[in-house]
Amino acid sequence: MLYWFGKIVVAPFFWLLFRPVIHNRKGLRSQGPVMYLCNHFSLADAVALAAICPRGIRFMALESLFEKPLANAFFRSLNMLPAGEGGGSRLGPVKRAIALLNEGYAFGIFPEGHRSPLYTEMDAFEKGAAFIALRANVPIIPVYMDPLSWKRMRLRVTVGERIDPNEVKESCPGQKPVDALTDRIVDTLATLRQEVEAMVPLGQRRKI
Repeated sequence: MLYWFGKIVVAPFFWLLFRPVIHNRKGLRSQGPVMYLCNHFSLADAVALAAICPRGIRFMALESLFEKPLANAFFRSLNMLPAGEGGGSRLGPVKRAIALLNEGYAFGIFPEGHRSPLYTEMDAFEKGAAFIALRANVPIIPVYMDPLSWKRMRLRVTVGERIDPNEVKESCPGQKPVDALTDRIVDTLATLRQEVEAMVPLGQRRKI
């Protein structure tokens, strides 16, 4: 499988080229079903997350990427699945993600649903990630990658503490669980962003 070939052969070159600096790297370790949740500014985000994470991660991608036989085989060998698998309705991708987690896999997701058009701001978060985590009852490992650090060829990453969906649900009885968990995700990624920016040399900090 190309995914594991990349983990073994290509990932070391990624580390040499971008020299990732990872805060709380041990937080990336996991066993059993888990959701890796990351901000999304570049097509390379999935590559970076796969490279720095010690275990294999399943991702979803647009169905159009899988239309041709060769492309279908290529992307599937990279641990990617078409978002439409699991049913033809709008909930198809959600059902497929839950099925993967129920099978014990690690699942990677970008809660913005698409790449953010601005490097200075994260886009609005969709509720799909929270819904999946609640339905599958799996912990969330939040990750923030500094988009500007790609340009400096010194990738800055920080990993947050695990988020327990049930704990969030119980701590906000007056709020819908999916809304409460989405709010926690938004707040956590915002905090991780601040931590990443604190890692950048003072003269290179971005202006907000």
